[in-house]
Amino acid sequence: MKDQAQRREETRRTTLVPFLKEFMVKTFLPTIEAGTLSENSKTYYKGGWKLLSAALIDDKTRLEDMRLDHISTPLADALKIPHSGSNQNMALRTLRRALSMAVELKWITVAPVVKLRDENQRTAIWDSATEALFISKAKGLLRDGFVIIQDTGMRPDELLQLRKKDILWDKSLIHIPKGKTKRSTRYVPLSDRVRGILTRRVHGTWNEYVFPARSKSGHKSHTAIEKPFRNLRRKLGLDPELVLYCCRHTFATDMLDKTGNIKLVGDLLGHKSPVTTAKYLHPSLKGVAWLVNARNMTRSAEVLTSQRHTLRHSRGLAGAAEP
Repeated sequence: MKDQAQRREETRRTTLVPFLKEFMVKTFLPTIEAGTLSENSKTYYKGGWKLLSAALIDDKTRLEDMRLDHISTPLADALKIPHSGSNQNMALRTLRRALSMAVELKWITVAPVVKLRDENQRTAIWDSATEALFISKAKGLLRDGFVIIQDTGMRPDELLQLRKKDILWDKSLIHIPKGKTKRSTRYVPLSDRVRGILTRRVHGTWNEYVFPARSKSGHKSHTAIEKPFRNLRRKLGLDPELVLYCCRHTFATDMLDKTGNIKLVGDLLGHKSPVTTAKYLHPSLKGVAWLVNARNMTRSAEVLTSQRHTLRHSRGLAGAAEP
């Protein structure tokens, strides 16, 4: 009798297996939200579902319209997911977790293997001339945010969530209390040009954030800087590989070139384990603000030298053309 009841239950579940969209909205996301995962992990899976909901099996069929028991390894491999490799893997990790949950809830008997995709490493950096051009044309939040990331190596989200109390004016440092991972807790340099921007910004805000907004979060959203960035990049005809995050890569490249200290650069980017106490970071990091200032002076000189060379060259051509 017990075996018959189990078979009937399995048959009932098989005939009522939900579609992916129904399962994600009614079961997966609420379970994730109510669970003990960190806020970053919850946000990650929400972002993964947003990408999955747009994923296509072919030109007409969406993955979200598939029944859970119809999702296979070949189907997952062939999915058309928008955006970069890292975003595609965000979607695939979310799908992998959702299917595992479906197995635990006995909606399906076994989860298919969901393989991740290769992620191309971002290598583009901002040279001095392109940086100067972009800064000269950018305005408001875009200009200020671009400069701050260039000089600190902060992630865009860390920039937008920057609070007044985390600016250590006397130590020429900015404290990043939290971020993408636990390793994100760190200090970054406060250069002269960032100091000028933050001084102006702090005096013009009405809440705890340097970039405030009248929203639930209290600060500007990622879209507020990403959208104008893409618009200006297109207007200036810059390489599409140059994304806002490349400012962070540029910072890392310059600091490694100037210091030769990989561990220091790792600490600045939040890639290494945090130092036991923050005060041990101050002596070694305070000098980094000077390095950033020296880097900025060098870049300004490079732009000026290039302009002078162009002017002399054009004058030479003009003189050669005279009879």
